[in-house]
Amino acid sequence: MTGRPAFWVWLLGVVMGVLLVYTTLVPQARVFTIGTLIALCVLVPVLLVAFWLFTRIRPLRAAPIGYAWMALAWGGLAAFAVAFLANTAFSAILSKTTAPLFADRWADAIVAPLDEETAKLAGVALIALIAPWVMSGALAGFGYGAIIGLAFQIVEDLLYVFNTIIATGGIEQSGDTVESLIARLVYSAWWSHWAMTAVAGAGLGYAIARTDRTPATRVTVAVSAWIVAMFMHAWWDSPLLPDSTFAKGIPLLVIAIVVFIAARHLDRRSIAYGDPQRVSHTWGKVE
Repeated sequence: MTGRPAFWVWLLGVVMGVLLVYTTLVPQARVFTIGTLIALCVLVPVLLVAFWLFTRIRPLRAAPIGYAWMALAWGGLAAFAVAFLANTAFSAILSKTTAPLFADRWADAIVAPLDEETAKLAGVALIALIAPWVMSGALAGFGYGAIIGLAFQIVEDLLYVFNTIIATGGIEQSGDTVESLIARLVYSAWWSHWAMTAVAGAGLGYAIARTDRTPATRVTVAVSAWIVAMFMHAWWDSPLLPDSTFAKGIPLLVIAIVVFIAARHLDRRSIAYGDPQRVSHTWGKVE
């Protein structure tokens, strides 16, 4: 693994993420101790349960668990750090080049989808470069993408907890934390980052594994899935239907479920593509 350049890119990203979390989230955690403890008591179990569920997806279950942990680290540290820095810079540019009202209403729907979905999908690509044989098809890409999005989502939830506490003056840590967690988990976790990155990851997994298809077809599928993920993100962050959380979120969940079913169908019908290691992770061999 260490002989592959992609591993060192992954490691650099994770180290950068650790540094960013240490300089941005840790100081706030020290100040808002009560809020931090409440948030961690909720978010950590959610992370572990969801991580376990995603690793039950058959290609991931057959592969060494270490790659799933690498995906988790990329999403919660590297992708979060890249997106945090890119969002800040992109938002500043947008605020200076567009009307203030437009930037205020649409910045999140423009900036976050491009920066965050690209940073998260890069993690799926790195895992494929580090261990090509684990990316056995669209379903594997879906699983690793879901794990990366999950980790990103949990760390972002913690950031939003701190933002909520600060916005209200920091005098009601417990109430503000619970309010933020309800908004982030009950009303958005079902169709948030995990679903978006899972869709993009499925397209990339298809493009990598389906060597029986033309390069044009594989690239088209991967790029299309990435664009769909960005549109999903943009729709969720847009100011449209501001009071209709479920109306905005359920279509995203439906898209993720449809992509999962399609990826599962493709994996069941796929043929081994000549890589002996990949053969051992196809549906027929796992069963």
